Amino acid sequence: MLRCFYSLACVACLFIGLAGPVAAQAPGQCVITQTEGEAVVSARGAGRQPAVVGLGLGTNATLRTRADARVVMECSGGLRVVLGPDSRIRLSGLLQGAQAPLGLRLLDGIAGFLFDGDGSDGVQVRTPSAVAAVRSTEWAMRVQDRASAVFTREGAVFVVGREGRVRLEPGNGVDVTARGAVGPVVDWGQARIDRFKALLGPAW
Repeated sequence: MLRCFYSLACVACLFIGLAGPVAAQAPGQCVITQTEGEAVVSARGAGRQPAVVGLGLGTNATLRTRADARVVMECSGGLRVVLGPDSRIRLSGLLQGAQAPLGLRLLDGIAGFLFDGDGSDGVQVRTPSAVAAVRSTEWAMRVQDRASAVFTREGAVFVVGREGRVRLEPGNGVDVTARGAVGPVVDWGQARIDRFKALLGPAW
């Protein structure tokens, strides 16, 4: 479990499970709007089911994509999430004291995030080695062997690890080791940005 950062208490998740097809998103919910390839959704007590357009996810539901698959979700607060191939993401609770209504945990793989409108509600995304907190912006995270890479295309992203804390501006990226050591903020070259774009596809 990820250690608490800067005196924040560890998260306690409240299980809601699969919400089923819904027309609008309540706080903490996401709805699948696009699918490509094979993906599944699972939750304790609800088993697994295919990720299909219109399926709603509640707290503690996990979305997993297979190779060459992508899924797009529309979430509360005007957030769009693009999950790339061989990836897992879970709707989760927030770290204690956070104000954003939505928390996500990227367990493995890659995800891109985009806000429609002002994104005033914000979102908090955790990985095995870092926590990122943002409001209106466009950015992406990748998790490989518990290490994290974060890139900001627009806006600002705050990234916190066990060792270090940084702010990313447009074009910036940062790597966080599996142990939570935050590296230097650098301008990513086009080749690395293009690798993220290729994995996430045109939806991001």
